[in-house]
Amino acid sequence: MDLTALTQKVIKAHDRQVKLSRRLAKVGYDTAVGKFLRLVGYYREGFMLLKAWRDFLYIRKEKIGDTFFAVDQAIMHADHDQVKRLMHVEPQVRGNDLGIIRILAPSYLLNHPLSLGMNGADHTGIRCVFQKALPDPFEQTDLIGRYVDDFLSAATKREQLHIGDDLPRFMVETLHQLVFQLSLSEEEVKASLAYIKGLPLASIPNFISRYLLGFMTGPNIRHREQLIQKYQNSPNWDSYLEIGKQYQLNPNQIANGLFDMIHIAGTAGTSALLGSVIGVLCLNEALRSEVVVEANTVWEDAKTFNGEALKRATMLHSVILETARLYPPVRFVSQLATESGEVTIGSQKCPFQKGTRLLGSIFTANRDALRYDNPDDFQVTRDFSDLLSWNGEGHERVCPGKSLSIELIKIFCLYLFKDYQWDQFTEVKWDFEKVTAVTPNDLALQGFSMSSQRLSDPTQSLAKHPE
Repeated sequence: MDLTALTQKVIKAHDRQVKLSRRLAKVGYDTAVGKFLRLVGYYREGFMLLKAWRDFLYIRKEKIGDTFFAVDQAIMHADHDQVKRLMHVEPQVRGNDLGIIRILAPSYLLNHPLSLGMNGADHTGIRCVFQKALPDPFEQTDLIGRYVDDFLSAATKREQLHIGDDLPRFMVETLHQLVFQLSLSEEEVKASLAYIKGLPLASIPNFISRYLLGFMTGPNIRHREQLIQKYQNSPNWDSYLEIGKQYQLNPNQIANGLFDMIHIAGTAGTSALLGSVIGVLCLNEALRSEVVVEANTVWEDAKTFNGEALKRATMLHSVILETARLYPPVRFVSQLATESGEVTIGSQKCPFQKGTRLLGSIFTANRDALRYDNPDDFQVTRDFSDLLSWNGEGHERVCPGKSLSIELIKIFCLYLFKDYQWDQFTEVKWDFEKVTAVTPNDLALQGFSMSSQRLSDPTQSLAKHPE
């Protein structure tokens, strides 16, 4: 669809949303009629978002303003200040939503809410479990380094590192090792990746998702059930159980929360950002050279491979933050209105009801020209103090895995650009049409092998492998 036709379609759809807000005020937001009307709007706009999510956002931002209706009568905020304020509301009330995606098929999650959908003591408790489960990357630098090196060494046998195929595999395997000290079989890894790719099936009403599409969802649901049981055989399980019990969380709540943490936030989110960082460094030769120099400076050999050296890799740290600003793997934040009210959209005042979803577009907020000069340019010298990726800073919604995410990517890239090499790489392209994680999934590093320096002097390897 050309941009002019899409613009007309997006604006016309928003006019329907304005009319819908007044109808909902009359028939009731959560009545049978209200739910049906919102569901129709959700799917009509969902199809547009699936085809061109970035254009959808920018058309409404340009033609309507920084606040507009979207999907299921949700109120979307698109500028930096409003999204930041939305993140800082406390206490937050969450629905069982994944950004703009509504979880309408609870069976896909074994009838447990996402950790993002928990509230009150349950939410506090699961965050405490996460904080216990997530390792300190500055204390586990050497262990993480061994996982990275083993993975990259295996990729040399294939003579290729593929961003979309290989990085999620690495992440799901590594996180199960770090969180549970559990190894996954090849079949389990494939099943975990299939589960993640199948998440959109959870946005379809439960009867359709579970039964009519059961041939697609059934294997994924069974895999989740099997891993939930496997987690409870982990040597780390008792420590997670002890923390969860303090907040009246039962074993299934804890295991399901950790499953979501690993598969959704960890694997889907962190592998997407890692892929984008690699894409940025492939395209920018000067910046890549600076990263290589920094790697050789802070980590001269295995003896200097530690958390303190990791903290000194400041150039790479800035590259990761700027990549997360331009290509955030999590693009929307969501909560629920705790009371009804009125919102100004364009030149009109529109009613909204208690329970209305309040969405923040992290993608547009991170590119807000009022917050960042030349917001579409890649600049590592920016002030990142108000970066909204990982849900910002200084409030209850900050991602508990932020430090591990950044430092794991840092370790991976230091290995990749210091100890490995490749003959060529395929096109680096970020996909702004499909509403999936923004990352150059089709990028492949071809002729992938160990660097000549590493081969000539194996003692220069960063990690200390056991004999």
